[in-house]
Amino acid sequence: MSAVGAIIAGIAAKVGAELVGKIVGERFGKAGGELAETVVKEVATRVGVQPEELADADTDKVEEAVLDVEASMPEIIALWSKGLDGQFALLKAETKEGILQSGWRWGWMYLLAFFWIWRILIAPYVNAWIESRHGVLPELIDYAILLTLTSWFISLYMGGHTLKELGKNAMDAIHAWKGPAR
Repeated sequence: MSAVGAIIAGIAAKVGAELVGKIVGERFGKAGGELAETVVKEVATRVGVQPEELADADTDKVEEAVLDVEASMPEIIALWSKGLDGQFALLKAETKEGILQSGWRWGWMYLLAFFWIWRILIAPYVNAWIESRHGVLPELIDYAILLTLTSWFISLYMGGHTLKELGKNAMDAIHAWKGPAR
């Protein structure tokens, strides 16, 4: 559990917000992770801060926000449930239509996996072997092109938000690696 989740779970126990405490306390397991994230964001929004800043927020405001979110938990759970129902309906519809409807996803997934494995693991050894025999080296796919193809697939298959989060996480990692801005 994150530090923010622990803070909210503690406050929920203190003020008697049982549903918020159960959800944020990870009693729903990994399946409830998105729901717990939604609850944390709702509490942060009602306090008027970012979720990372909840630890430094006024305790009274956080308690009020937790109670407010507790009161709206039936609607939040219903929306979460409808989202899951929509995902399952889409999955059923795609599998019902046959291999052509959903096969492109599997095909691209395995094709991209093959391209990456070839480019990173196999091709360097094959090229070294061909070069040692004075042969003509095959041209390898550029990493930038491979990453572009992979990004397109991620966008189509998992939606644009997945790619946006991937880019955000990559930028955060680069900033952490380079250190704070000067």
